[in-house]
Amino acid sequence: MANKKYYELVFEGRYETIAGMLEGFVLASGKKWEFWFSRKVGIETETFAEAILEWGALKSRLHHVILEKEFHSYLQRMIAKRKDLKLIRPEYTKSAMEIKTASFKFEAKAFAKKYGTEIKGILAKPPVGIKIKDYKPHEEIHESAKGVELYAPDHDYTFTAEGIAIGEFKAILDFRKKLDDHPLVDVSTIRLQF
Repeated sequence: MANKKYYELVFEGRYETIAGMLEGFVLASGKKWEFWFSRKVGIETETFAEAILEWGALKSRLHHVILEKEFHSYLQRMIAKRKDLKLIRPEYTKSAMEIKTASFKFEAKAFAKKYGTEIKGILAKPPVGIKIKDYKPHEEIHESAKGVELYAPDHDYTFTAEGIAIGEFKAILDFRKKLDDHPLVDVSTIRLQF
């Protein structure tokens, strides 16, 4: 089975209008299409020009949304057919680009072997469609510090790791959430490659 393709669309308009349009379109279609507003799920979006515009207007009217390819294609065809709509027009779609891959950076730090083993286990078997690059795990065991309290300057066990997860968009989105849910792992925003 081939991986689904996803597009990043940039819509101009009010958030509520765009979200309502997408939700209504999914409901009316009877399909189970998924979509995500980039800001809500930790996807890096802003270009320098967008940041300046947002700062100047004190409110962004540009919304980056990720849609499945089938959803994107059908939505654009239907919008183009309806010239009578007031709030939804083809020109409100500022760009549409196919996502080739997605990636995010991660860092982990644990002072108990149990948690180090847990994190190593997650990173050792990433989901299908994801590769871990530049992975740098480091584990130290100091027998001389055994029994030292948690907040002491020296620990008997330390595990640190950093790296980059790269792969298919949906797999990266789900894997980032899994790592972000772990209290000892920090993740960056997702970067999309087109």
